[in-house]
Amino acid sequence: MSSPRQPLFERLPEIYRIRDTEQTPPGQLQAFLGVIEDAMAALHARTDAQYHDLFVEHCDDWVVAYIADLLGTTRLSGDPWTVRADVARTVFHRRRKGTLGAVESQVFTLSGWAAHAVEMRERLAWNQHLNHQRPDAGGTPPLKLRTDMRSAVRGGTASLRDPALLSLVNGAFDPFARVVDVKPPTLGMSGWNLPNLAVLLWRLEDFQVPLSRPMFRLTAPVPPSPGSAALAVRFDVQAQGEPWPLFNTHRFHADDDPPRLGSEDEVPGPMPTARLTDGTPAGRSAQYVSVQTYSDPHNAHPGPDAVGLVLHLPATPFLGQAWQIRGANLCAWESGLAPPLRAWEVVIDPERGRLVFGVPDANPATQATPLRDGLLVSATHAMAGPTGAQPVKRSALPATWPAEQTYELKTINWFDNPLALQKALDGLPARTRPLVIEITDSQTHVLDLNAINGIGNDAGVLSLRLAQSLWIRSAPGERPVIRLRQPLRLRPTQITGPGAINAEQLEVTLEGLYLTRAAAFPAADALIMQAALGQLNVLGCTLDPGGGQVLDGSVAGTRAAVRQALRLGNDYGLVSPDLDAFDQVPALTIQRSITGPLAIDTGYLLTLRDSIVDAGSGIAAATPFALAIGAATGNHDLEWGPDLVIQGVTIFGRTRVQTARGESGLFVHRLEVHDNQDSHTVEIGLPQRGSCLKFCWFSGEHDRLPQHFACVFGPRARLRFTSEWFGQPGYAQLRPDCDRHVREGGSQDDEMGAFGYLLNTHKWKNIGIRLREFMPVGVRPVLIPIT
Repeated sequence: MSSPRQPLFERLPEIYRIRDTEQTPPGQLQAFLGVIEDAMAALHARTDAQYHDLFVEHCDDWVVAYIADLLGTTRLSGDPWTVRADVARTVFHRRRKGTLGAVESQVFTLSGWAAHAVEMRERLAWNQHLNHQRPDAGGTPPLKLRTDMRSAVRGGTASLRDPALLSLVNGAFDPFARVVDVKPPTLGMSGWNLPNLAVLLWRLEDFQVPLSRPMFRLTAPVPPSPGSAALAVRFDVQAQGEPWPLFNTHRFHADDDPPRLGSEDEVPGPMPTARLTDGTPAGRSAQYVSVQTYSDPHNAHPGPDAVGLVLHLPATPFLGQAWQIRGANLCAWESGLAPPLRAWEVVIDPERGRLVFGVPDANPATQATPLRDGLLVSATHAMAGPTGAQPVKRSALPATWPAEQTYELKTINWFDNPLALQKALDGLPARTRPLVIEITDSQTHVLDLNAINGIGNDAGVLSLRLAQSLWIRSAPGERPVIRLRQPLRLRPTQITGPGAINAEQLEVTLEGLYLTRAAAFPAADALIMQAALGQLNVLGCTLDPGGGQVLDGSVAGTRAAVRQALRLGNDYGLVSPDLDAFDQVPALTIQRSITGPLAIDTGYLLTLRDSIVDAGSGIAAATPFALAIGAATGNHDLEWGPDLVIQGVTIFGRTRVQTARGESGLFVHRLEVHDNQDSHTVEIGLPQRGSCLKFCWFSGEHDRLPQHFACVFGPRARLRFTSEWFGQPGYAQLRPDCDRHVREGGSQDDEMGAFGYLLNTHKWKNIGIRLREFMPVGVRPVLIPIT
């Protein structure tokens, strides 16, 4: 460990430093040595950089290609992390070339996706010669009697007695034999042939939200029967009570020695209901669900390599209690269970994200109430990438605020005080330094503006009055929910007169937050209704768009109403004389976020990066299409929205704006740009300059377009999503059967839309290149996407 470097002047004897201060002017020697030291520091930095460039782990990006050349491996393009990892592990993978473990490790290195390699010849059915029978092939040896007649036997018939085993049919871990399929492999499970090596890919990323509080629904008595529970305690896993399909976590062990190949219970896929049930031959509940107890929630944690669903129960009264796990359909809660809900049993519906606990004591205060008040869950869901509020790593806080301002940091935790967020916002008008609030939990924080000291009140309209900039963020690995009782309104404390705030330097940033509505929230209002600021940044947030599935008994479910995210008018929520004095054009930046419709007038600049704007109008939506981006006031079909800048965006609905520029947008429905002859050149903070739209997909439904370049139009260019409903796995993810121009015609020659920054097309191609290099003669790799 090296000690801090001392300046040259500080290394001089004290007598010379004293005499230097006595010179006229003082400090001449110090200044001279400072010039020398600057040159030495530059030389030292250059030497350090050259040393770091010797190692692929921390060399500059441009050096990776040279290290790859020294290793004799081809240089791939795409995501910088995967390219660097591929070069770093070249020797490791060459030593294991030709093994299934090397294939899975290579795929994970190149993409970060879970993978499972299957030799298709091992799954082919075959007929035995009657003179050379092998009854043990594919099953239990004949000297050991088969105790489980429901297990899959290669070449035998499928047993219909075990739903857990049958749930694997046509999936990545299908244990049943197939006949030869000589057709070329297609999407889905296919390619059952001798030379094929199937590489099964899980492209959805699993995100585990730690220690969130589920929504309690009801405590209901259970009809008495032998062994049944006395009370059923019902929960929705998601804090808003909406359907939330549960996924398992990815637990990667292909690099172990010896390697452990991926199994059906360690990949980031949907939890199979049948495999959650204890006591069945193919049930593996311990691989999906864990029940823990805690005495202090601050110390509770799912732990490393955690399973997909961790239930955290209070130690009192559940310490040491064993629970039985069952997977079932809970559309009708426990009323449809057979056998009935038993005592000390947890029934899980992974498709809808519902839980029912069976407790034996009929007195609610004994077990049901502690469970209602103390249950915490660490649940896993899946998305195509870290867009929206997700529990991911975040960049470190800067040493100072921009413009070298010092700031105050307040770290809050719901378990210390459920009203900690409201308390942290007290006194905003009197602040003399910017404020950063970091939330270190994933709980639901109720924000009532009425309860904040120093809140602004304009004729009953509440607003956060700011004297300094404000930043509310999630701590790394957390995903807090903020439930608003009133819309957020943001404005300076004072705009006119002595002590007026310079609104141009006023900045509000929301990072990593899930903003939604409380029960008392006005139904007609948007989440954010005022932004009289210099800049509003929404980074990695979810402004609850609604539009999810409602469980109403229908087969497909009914879609919930869509909810507006922003409504910002040209009056900025101000009245004279403040309105006359406010001469800013607020810059609105939404990055890697999910929002509902944006109703914004022309007095704003809206920048969307790697984000989804959802007005509830999918590809097959009936006319008239909902408005995703447009004006906040007046007739929405006649007025125009803000100036729009995009860099990777997926918009479900119509867009009607004053001007538009940028690249890599998927405009699912009509785009109308008022100034479609705009030709001036401006700096927009993106890789390109200019005023045209590049590398976009347009619906072709009477669009009014500005100048555009390398764009494609529907319906000739096929556009398909895995899901168009918020809250479902694969939301806004492009399907592999999209038109090639959609998958490869976006920025950096990758896919268009909100997830283009993941460079998934490059990952797919890189996997194909490397596998072809690593395959033994006569083996043909077949890539099969599972999610």
